[in-house]
Amino acid sequence: MKIYLVGGAVRDQLLNIPVEDNDYLVVGSSPQEMIDSGFIPIGKDFPVFLHPKTKEEYALARTEKKVGIGHKGFRFYASPEVTLEEDLERRDITINAIAVDENNKYIDPFNGINDLKNNIIRHVSSAFEDDPLRVLRVARFKAKLNSFSIHEETYNLMNKVVRSGEINNLSGERIMMELRKGFEQENAFDMLEALSKCGAIHHIFPKIEFEKNKDKIKNILYLSHHFCKSSPNKRLLLFLLVANFSDNKINAKIYDNIKNILLPSIEKKLVRLIEKNISDLIRFSSMESRKQLDILYSFDFFRRPEILKESFELIELIENVNENNSSLIELSRKLIGSYQKLIRKNQSEIDKSLSGEQIKNAIYDQRLLMLKKLNKS
Repeated sequence: MKIYLVGGAVRDQLLNIPVEDNDYLVVGSSPQEMIDSGFIPIGKDFPVFLHPKTKEEYALARTEKKVGIGHKGFRFYASPEVTLEEDLERRDITINAIAVDENNKYIDPFNGINDLKNNIIRHVSSAFEDDPLRVLRVARFKAKLNSFSIHEETYNLMNKVVRSGEINNLSGERIMMELRKGFEQENAFDMLEALSKCGAIHHIFPKIEFEKNKDKIKNILYLSHHFCKSSPNKRLLLFLLVANFSDNKINAKIYDNIKNILLPSIEKKLVRLIEKNISDLIRFSSMESRKQLDILYSFDFFRRPEILKESFELIELIENVNENNSSLIELSRKLIGSYQKLIRKNQSEIDKSLSGEQIKNAIYDQRLLMLKKLNKS
């Protein structure tokens, strides 16, 4: 049994950037030998184990063969006979196909170290095109390693995967996983540009006009870099909104763009609400009080004020990209702070002997009165 550190951990060590996870490859062993050594099996599709103390992942060396569609259409073969080089050959890009042994010796059969030195993202072999997920992975690595360039032959393979239609067989969960990792990067625009160059972006986001709105998209992702690690989903929403926004309205059905990805329900609701109400939200402060209150009700403001607050935050960033001087953040704070306090105070004054419908109407009237007072203050 021989154990090697492989993949992203080796790559990031060589680049002198923080290593997030250590992945280990075990050559010359079997599942039973791993279990007998105290490792805990967790893999369903192929043998992966947790170290009994560190809980880090150890995978048996394996080869793979394309037998079906999508990223799951593979048959894996794990055996003590599988060599280190055979396992590294099945990996996506050369800079991820480097191993380190127990003596800190690098094993680099596909010249990944040289590609690291030359800032190149390059596929390991023509087997790259067997897995459509690799198109998204390469684009995501372009965002992570923005000083790197994608090799022309790798772009050709990415284009080939897109033209084959295999990209359409990816699950929404896997697409969202790669997008989320990409939007966590400050240079998320590089991921989108790579997806656009190979044609994949229109398969993932069918209603996007990327080239037409390229500069605005780049600006919005720069302005929202503070969302990187904490809220990558919101950066995704900003991208979708600004790519289809002009003249204070949405020019395409944004919701159609999230059918292929697995967004949480709260973000899906946010997309629908902003898509429907963006013009009213932008001119909210100039609207008459009753119309404002109806907007608050449509956003379920009195139970979940954070939805409206987040909508204002996203729209203000879009407005800044369009060079409009918006004060929506200040408005949202005013609403969520002072207004809620006044509402709670006045609701306690409503006659509880009224019928349900009468109480509902009385609450509406009280809220309208308070909103009028707030607008005058």
